[in-house]
Amino acid sequence: MSAQSTGATSKKSRNYIFEIHFLRAFACIAVVGVHVTATHYYANEQTWHWFTYFLNQLGRFGTTTFAVISGFLLFYQVKKKGFEMGSFLKSRFSKILIPFLIWSLVYRVLTYYYDKQAVGDLWEELKKILMGESFYHLYFVAIVVQFYFIFPFIQKLFRTKTLMLVFAFMALIISYKFFGFNPGIEGAFGEFLASKTFMPILVFYFAFGGVLAYFWEEIVRFATKRPWQMLALALVISAGAVVEYKVTGQVSNRRLTNLINLPLLCIATIGIYPLLSKWRVINKPLKLIGQYSMGIYLIHPMILYLFANHMPKHYWTVANVPLMFLAVMLIAVLFIRLLQFIPLSGFIIPVPKIKKSKRAVQSEFVENKVQKSA
Repeated sequence: MSAQSTGATSKKSRNYIFEIHFLRAFACIAVVGVHVTATHYYANEQTWHWFTYFLNQLGRFGTTTFAVISGFLLFYQVKKKGFEMGSFLKSRFSKILIPFLIWSLVYRVLTYYYDKQAVGDLWEELKKILMGESFYHLYFVAIVVQFYFIFPFIQKLFRTKTLMLVFAFMALIISYKFFGFNPGIEGAFGEFLASKTFMPILVFYFAFGGVLAYFWEEIVRFATKRPWQMLALALVISAGAVVEYKVTGQVSNRRLTNLINLPLLCIATIGIYPLLSKWRVINKPLKLIGQYSMGIYLIHPMILYLFANHMPKHYWTVANVPLMFLAVMLIAVLFIRLLQFIPLSGFIIPVPKIKKSKRAVQSEFVENKVQKSA
């Protein structure tokens, strides 16, 4: 293998590892921000302060970004290594389905203990778990599991760049058509079709993750060469989100404007990476948050729930919201770190390993040497 091809491989490895963890980190921060401010809202007799409302609405990009990342990881794996059904089922079962079931039970126990939610019959409890209704954030994991059911067929049909664009266009139409969908069907099935757990509402974001995977090198090359323009784009999209909620009122992460804004914001965030990665004080925490994002997503509502039930009311001030956010993140990271000492902890909270390329290791060595000499 030539030096040029080795460098290209190293670069691809570096891009895959670090930019995606970077995007994960921002999605995680956004989601936690939404839930911290929402908990503050309920702790203050359902009253918003302009600052908490601003953070809550700005963070509404987080969940859909996680859908993009989920799609990216699935399609990128197929692009690089192909698809093997046995490995796919084993991986998804151990890394997603088992943690989802475990944390559904954990949150069900918490709501039984604190909220006195009586245990229903077996079917009702099972339906609550499958719908992701054991706690407010688990619906998204249920959506991801639904996408896994169709992914083996999707990846077989759309395996080229052109076909991936076709899939993304089809998915865009589906997500648009299912916005505010009302099936007009009675019973549990009708409720499911009309609920936020129904996967087609977010299918475009999984499809755009596939577009990112198949055009990864081109997108990274384009975006990272223009970090300041990408920063400006991210700020414009964020400002637009502020204008939107000011004009239309409270908006959700499933709003129609996200069909345009979210892909642009993901590309912009990837492009900003070269700017922030220069600052070790920013880069290292973001890398850690990105690596632990799945675990943070699963457990941060439990931390907030315990805060809400045990923390005195006078602590729930606007000034304490940033401290609350930092406390939740720190406790979540420490919890995950400690959990990793337990055998089979990956079935409770999966933590992806960051494989450093040779170039990345050399870059860190040079950076540390420069810092020491300075």
